Amino acid sequence: MKRATQSLLLAVTGAVLLRMAAGDSYLRYVNSWMRWPLLACGAFLVVLALVDVLRQQGSQDDDHEAHVPRAAWLLFAPSLVFFLVAPPALGAHFAERAQSAVVPVDTTTEVDFPPLPEGDPVPIVLDEVLLRAAYDDGATLADRPLELEGFVSRDKAGTWFVTQFGMNCCAADATVMRVAATGVDAPADDQWVRVVGRHVAGTGDGGRGTPEVVVEDLELIEAPKNQYR
Repeated sequence: MKRATQSLLLAVTGAVLLRMAAGDSYLRYVNSWMRWPLLACGAFLVVLALVDVLRQQGSQDDDHEAHVPRAAWLLFAPSLVFFLVAPPALGAHFAERAQSAVVPVDTTTEVDFPPLPEGDPVPIVLDEVLLRAAYDDGATLADRPLELEGFVSRDKAGTWFVTQFGMNCCAADATVMRVAATGVDAPADDQWVRVVGRHVAGTGDGGRGTPEVVVEDLELIEAPKNQYR
């Protein structure tokens, strides 16, 4: 591979990063706070490629140009995958095979959760349901209709769940957060839903099980731009 080709591939890689971060597609792979680092990296790669091209034009060393390793073609692989495959966000297939999030409860620590906000139903995120169910046996969830959003997944036994992925940095460290849903038939896997249901006392106790809600209302919704928490 010649240096000019290597510079071109470097510029293409930077352009892909800029395109991903300028839109919403980067949210399939990394957390939302990564937008600016991706933009900076993309701009840096493009500038680096341009500088290398200018240096080559001012250089008379033709032999140096012929000794760029073939491994440099690997720079093109991420760009090719992005344009031809564009992997979607993680979904039901991964959730069914991954271990669900476990809340480690320290019995020596007292956790005093505030009451849920006024107004029914109460919009609540899945990780808060997991925490409240684990630490106080769902006492602060009792007798309140909860509004949850997530995609549909199921286990080998056929139980279906309202599911989301929690992510610290990128999709590689994603953990499954899910709440079992009963009372209605499951929509198709990966379908995003908004459900209103009531927590079943005793489920999710101590982080040893999955919280469960009895669904009173179910609505099919579009997947959000950012499908991770």
